[in-house]
Amino acid sequence: MLKDMTEKLIVDCNDVYVRTKIDHYIQLLLGKQKDADIRPIIILCIGSDRYIGDALGPLVGTYLEENTDYIVYGSLDSPVHASNLVEVIDVIHHQYQQPIIIAVDACLGNHSEIGKIEIWEGSLEAGIAVGASLPCVGHISIIGVVNASGRIGYLDLQSTPLSIVMKLSKCIGGALWDAINSVAAHNAV
Repeated sequence: MLKDMTEKLIVDCNDVYVRTKIDHYIQLLLGKQKDADIRPIIILCIGSDRYIGDALGPLVGTYLEENTDYIVYGSLDSPVHASNLVEVIDVIHHQYQQPIIIAVDACLGNHSEIGKIEIWEGSLEAGIAVGASLPCVGHISIIGVVNASGRIGYLDLQSTPLSIVMKLSKCIGGALWDAINSVAAHNAV
């Protein structure tokens, strides 16, 4: 499933209600998943700490591993990146029965989009900015625009300010924490 451009949340990480907006939208998208109350939710955080801009996914994964008991793949200690993404997807599908995968990744965009978070129902294609051809992944996708896209994706990711990546990771990680806790509490009732 590719992203549906008509139903996408786009919010700025500096918006005072960013965490609430993301939380509510993720809850909405999780509610649209078939049998969501019995399927495991997997958070797949894609990226590497080799380039500051690409560390968004691993930072979100590390935050969630340290603060929750969610099933998380991809952290600073154990990143999921171009070299192992296919293998990790296979592991997830062998270990879990019909998982709902929430994919998190950094992306490059226009200068005016830096700091924006985009969320949609459907998959994302990791590695586009650096010319990698990887499989589409995710039932729900979250991307953070970390820098403007130039001619060489790796250099754009390398020259990304750490402050924007940290700000985005805190917004996304906190909102995921809120959303999944709310869904779990609702399903327990």
